[in-house]
Amino acid sequence: MSEDLSDEELQALLASAGKPDAKAGGDPLVSAPLSYDFKRPQRVNKDQLRVIESIHEQFARLFSCSLAGSMRMIIDVDLAFVDQVIYSEFILSLNTPCSAYSFTMDPPSAPAVMCFAPELLMALVDRAFGGQGRGYEGEPRALTQIESNIVNKLVNRVFSDLESTWELATPVRISDIIMETNPEFIQIANSSDPVVLLAFEAHSNNVQSLIHLCYPLTALQPLLPELSPDYKQRGQRPAPERSLSHNRTLDNVKVPVKVQVAEGSLPLRELADLRKGDIVKLDTDKNDPAIVFLANQPKFLGLPGLDGKRRAVKIQRVIDGSEEEFYR
Repeated sequence: MSEDLSDEELQALLASAGKPDAKAGGDPLVSAPLSYDFKRPQRVNKDQLRVIESIHEQFARLFSCSLAGSMRMIIDVDLAFVDQVIYSEFILSLNTPCSAYSFTMDPPSAPAVMCFAPELLMALVDRAFGGQGRGYEGEPRALTQIESNIVNKLVNRVFSDLESTWELATPVRISDIIMETNPEFIQIANSSDPVVLLAFEAHSNNVQSLIHLCYPLTALQPLLPELSPDYKQRGQRPAPERSLSHNRTLDNVKVPVKVQVAEGSLPLRELADLRKGDIVKLDTDKNDPAIVFLANQPKFLGLPGLDGKRRAVKIQRVIDGSEEEFYR
């Protein structure tokens, strides 16, 4: 058993305990331990997280415009929070069934997922069918085929807005958009992988709901070097690579083409007497060229014919701008 301390030793021990630590500079907080959660490591630094937040605040504004246009009512979308969590935590927070859309970001050809609250989608469907845009108050259910067709129009616009927002920092193309109703089948990352989770709050007089956007760290890591605080200034400077990207995007836009071979007019009395087998004489001469319309605008004159087994038209000349009104 240890011996008892003498009065001199006890006084010396108390005096040394009362002296401030020279290395700590007299501040007890310097030597205080800091907590660290190894299950939720913070892989994205604060500066990069602020840039991600700024990018998606702009996305929230575009999202609000697209949502208001689709629902034909005033509805606001705000960025609620940005957090770093584990992928399994995000999956467990989703309802079953859900309305989640997985997609691929290129670069870096990595998946991510956006999940819409059922209240918002049912309000969109209700509005499309002439309702007041109220949310669904019953048990969550999967969308029908007709409802999915209505929702998909909004989803395509939202992902186009997301592409435009990322363009300010770095060009990103979104593809392979797939809808999933069971959270267990959304395999964009391992359950223990860290992800960056963003939540957007959509609110109007009739509905209030959350939209979640989940980026696995593997999808963001190649983009993190581009996420500097001056990304807006860099996005305003002309870049040849981005011009080429815009051109490639425009190259894939499809323009409707219509060829008018002949036209004419008939009195209403003759139209009422038309029967199967009747021959209608038109005002167009057999040698007159056909009119080629691009997006309902007359642009070319051509000669109709066949190319193999398909109908075709051979362009003869361009219609001048001063002549377009004549051929309408």
